[in-house]
Amino acid sequence: MSYRRFRRPTRENWTVDQWVAWLKSQDFTPSVTPAEVGVCAICRAPTPIGSQGTHFARCFPCNSQYSTVLTGFIPICYSVHEGLEGALWRVKNEESSGWLQLPLASLLWTFLNNHLKCIEDAYGGPFDLGVTVPSSKQRNGLNHLDDLLSCIKRWPIAWRQGVLTKTRRESAAERRQRIVPDLFAADSDVNGKRILLLDDTFTSGGTMASAAHALRDAGAACVIGIAFGRQLNASREEARDLLAELPQRPLDLETCPVHGLSDFDLFLMS
Repeated sequence: MSYRRFRRPTRENWTVDQWVAWLKSQDFTPSVTPAEVGVCAICRAPTPIGSQGTHFARCFPCNSQYSTVLTGFIPICYSVHEGLEGALWRVKNEESSGWLQLPLASLLWTFLNNHLKCIEDAYGGPFDLGVTVPSSKQRNGLNHLDDLLSCIKRWPIAWRQGVLTKTRRESAAERRQRIVPDLFAADSDVNGKRILLLDDTFTSGGTMASAAHALRDAGAACVIGIAFGRQLNASREEARDLLAELPQRPLDLETCPVHGLSDFDLFLMS
């Protein structure tokens, strides 16, 4: 699999704002709008056109399955093969690309610093803790997302490591667009807690939904998903118009990701 390579800036010890400015200059983090015609109100994937000649308001997996475990989902950016997907893959798989943790952590910190309060208000109140979706890739003995979070000392939310454990290996096809109930196990400390669940990308949604299932099964009061990238599939016809538009969508961390969504869109459990 071939991904774009990113040149590390020569200057050291950049601030969060400087790393975000670098991300904007690279043009691989196109923004996600709160609501737009032809896009799933939950996961922000393009939806097909129904028999009435209009786009479905939600994609089938969100409407039929994911609403049973996820109270909501917030993607920071859209992700495509030669863009954010490549940066996330390199962070996860290449020691030499570990420096990309710095701009990605800065992206997440800025997004949460700007919008966490609005997200909490929209979904019923403050989060008790943040949890990462585990993977098989580790650096410094940490899940690659936990390692990324360690780049910044003070977060606007309390992240806790080791809450979720991956209980078995599975193929990507096995978890695609469906919940795998025994894929993860969750610590009983989540009982009654409101959880913000972080993953790197949301592609078919099966991994995040399976992790949310484990948290809910352990008693979590609600689970809101967040991901760096909402992956788009160039082979899907309904995605082509949106993909063609993304180069004209620079990274915007000021626009609130939940303002503009209706109550129907925000509360999947209702």
